[in-house]
Amino acid sequence: MKTYVFGTLALVLLTSASIVSAQSFTYVSTSNAPTTTVGGAGPDGRPFGAAAWSGTSELMMDGKKVMSNFTCVAMTQPNNAKIFDQHMMCNGSDSGGTWTSAWGCSGVQATGMTCWGQLQGLTGGYAKRTGVISGSGKGAMQTGSGHWNP
Repeated sequence: MKTYVFGTLALVLLTSASIVSAQSFTYVSTSNAPTTTVGGAGPDGRPFGAAAWSGTSELMMDGKKVMSNFTCVAMTQPNNAKIFDQHMMCNGSDSGGTWTSAWGCSGVQATGMTCWGQLQGLTGGYAKRTGVISGSGKGAMQTGSGHWNP
């Protein structure tokens, strides 16, 4: 009986580990044109603003192609008080669940931007998980990589 219980317990733990294990991925995203933009020129004449948009991503994770959707908002930061040129928040979803991400970005999307962020899992296989993500792009296309912690 002990052998059966320990054998079954080992199988359950191995199965659970494969479901909730570290996962690295790469992605290619296409962003739609912003649905909302706000802002203008500040007192010093420099532009500032925020935008909201959506898009799709094709991820390669665990050797499989995964399609996802995302919605993002980003806001430029004042020149006299910034670490990044923009801060961005995104929500995403795929067949495995949903997540949110917080990013810091340097550069301008029209000429080239690089971003780094943190992932926070919300539902499904991503629930209660964290990770990191980075990417770069120009115009509507971005490429990058990330990693979900177990």
